Amino acid sequence: MPRTAAFRGTLFAVGANALLLALKSSATGLSDSLTIFSETLNSLSDVVASVVIVLCVRWAWKRPDANHPFGHRRAEPIAGLLVAIFAGILGFEVCKTAVTDLWEGVRPERIGPFPIIALWITVTLKIVMAVYFQRLGRRLNSPALRATAVDCRNDVLVSLQGLIAVWVANYRVPVLDTVAALLVGGYILYSAYRIGIENIDYLMGRAPDPERLERIRGAAAVVPGVEAVVDVKAHYVGTMIHVELIALVDGTLTTHESHEVSEAVQDAVESLATINRAFVHIEPTRIGDGRATG
Repeated sequence: MPRTAAFRGTLFAVGANALLLALKSSATGLSDSLTIFSETLNSLSDVVASVVIVLCVRWAWKRPDANHPFGHRRAEPIAGLLVAIFAGILGFEVCKTAVTDLWEGVRPERIGPFPIIALWITVTLKIVMAVYFQRLGRRLNSPALRATAVDCRNDVLVSLQGLIAVWVANYRVPVLDTVAALLVGGYILYSAYRIGIENIDYLMGRAPDPERLERIRGAAAVVPGVEAVVDVKAHYVGTMIHVELIALVDGTLTTHESHEVSEAVQDAVESLATINRAFVHIEPTRIGDGRATG
């Protein structure tokens, strides 16, 4: 079942991120590297994010009930917004520490091989996670899991950058370790902003892109009995889309026939991906001129 697959996927994210957090925490204890410290905070953020996503994905896939007749899909963007706030706080702290150390001239005295090994393991595991969550998110049409895939892919790039910076700091220019930490903190802030804006749009009922609206119009227009489709409106309810549209039909149709056309339009639109509900209003046209009578 989709809900079971999504739940198992999020549990995998919790376990993998917890493993990386333990590994980086150990590396931090054996090194003065600010880069590996900021990576540890990044992993802490990932653990919290994955735990929140576990809870909210489990809630989001619940069936509609009397108190939530349109389902619980707003749980996913709520989780994303909470994660964005937490990540923003962490990113700010990392940047503040990096700027302070850069200003005061603090240099790492102990780096050693363990942080390098930890970053290599991070790169390898995050590549596996990125591929896994990209496929799972696409199959389940889950924005939360797709966002997890993007986050893992970005973590690969950041860890590679940190890996290079730690190596150079160990053998060439120590100040680059602090600069690298500043870049990691900036990345965390950027990710927090991107995730926050995306999920605020979901919660505020943002309209889908014009291409998706055109696909909705096209799906309704090809239904037998529909002469034209006008006034198509759509907005997100959580991660799903609700649609309202007006379908013009022949004014000579009986009430029963018009109702059948309406149901066919609703089924056609709701068969599209991410469409949760379609509300169809039928208007009759004058015979021969294609205009609504009202």
